[in-house]
Amino acid sequence: MKQITKIQTAVAVVSFIAAVGFGIAGFVTPPPGEVHDSVLYLIAQFLLLTASILGVGAMFFDISLRRRRNASQKISLQKKLQQMQEKEE
Repeated sequence: MKQITKIQTAVAVVSFIAAVGFGIAGFVTPPPGEVHDSVLYLIAQFLLLTASILGVGAMFFDISLRRRRNASQKISLQKKLQQMQEKEE
């Protein structure tokens, strides 16, 4: 797994704190309790940056890749089993 540098960690932490801060500010500013779409977009971008630095997207990709690999192995095992059964007959 790739090592995360101190700068990447700092950027991830700062962007997460900024996302939380903008979320709170969006609720506090007038009209209270209503967050504008642009603020939501900004929060999403900060959280996406944090997730990409920490490698969350790669984790989901690895899981889907493992599922595909397991499915292909299962199919190849089924083919081998069929071949063995045909040889016995």
